[in-house]
Amino acid sequence: MSIVSMFLILLVAAFATIAYFTEPSEAEKRTQERLSGLSRSISMGDDDQAEIVKHVTFSRISWLDRILRQNRSALRLHLWLEQAKLPWTVGRFFFYSACLMLVGALVGNWWIPVGWVGWIPGLVLGLVPLAWVAYNRAKRFRQFNGLLPDAVDLIARALRAGQSLPSALVTVAEEMPDPLGPEFQVCADEMNYGLPFREAMNNLLRRYPVRELHFLISAMLVQRETGGNLPELLDKTAGVLRSRITLQQKVRVYTAQGRMTGGILLALPFLAFVLTNLLRPGYCAPLFETEIGHKLVYGTLTSMAIGTLVVRRIIEVRY
Repeated sequence: MSIVSMFLILLVAAFATIAYFTEPSEAEKRTQERLSGLSRSISMGDDDQAEIVKHVTFSRISWLDRILRQNRSALRLHLWLEQAKLPWTVGRFFFYSACLMLVGALVGNWWIPVGWVGWIPGLVLGLVPLAWVAYNRAKRFRQFNGLLPDAVDLIARALRAGQSLPSALVTVAEEMPDPLGPEFQVCADEMNYGLPFREAMNNLLRRYPVRELHFLISAMLVQRETGGNLPELLDKTAGVLRSRITLQQKVRVYTAQGRMTGGILLALPFLAFVLTNLLRPGYCAPLFETEIGHKLVYGTLTSMAIGTLVVRRIIEVRY
């Protein structure tokens, strides 16, 4: 293991240890929340107005929270965590990534002592939390898309019954399950607090940037500016959305074999390497102890990256 690799591993370990032991305990967090609630009630005095400002915490550690608030990538990651509905802060996400990266780097530099190649297991394990966030985010987006046509029909029926558009959104928030119902409730609350309809819709689209929702919001905004029969327009929009969702499901079924093939081909060399070293320790040593072996490792990783991109382009269907 090189000196640089050892230094980086110790640096990550020190950062993870400091972040873990400096984070307040659950009892301290509850005490701080109660004290902050008492201070707000004292400062409000006789004013009974409820606080409507949403406080967002990036980390329980004050100095780390200040740093993350000024980072654009941390802001985007916080939005991803909200979209995935995971009870993590940005600081905790980085803590999990650092711990997994540390474990992978230790194993990789002990097992694969070939320069930067030994850091590949650490990088892979460090990306596991991000992959989990992306998976949950995509899953909630699909659930949102599946509920959207029914929500559009509900809005159209509420408008035909004589309700206003904000009242129809409240009806959707009360009747539709998660994740669509709570998001429409946030949108209705923003309009009740005085936010214009266009900005509230754009905020909804920012939280759920799916193309089907963009179609719906565009149709509603155009109708508000030009006029027309909004319930009829929503009925046609719901039909288009159902057709698109049906097409999406067919595409996922037709490309399932290609996606599975790509995943197996990508994981097979790593699985073969791990199993071979477990059954025959030292069998793959020439790959890491000779110059030709180094070239083969680098060439294999490069070709695998190119093959992954080619497979993704093959199974990608645009519509």
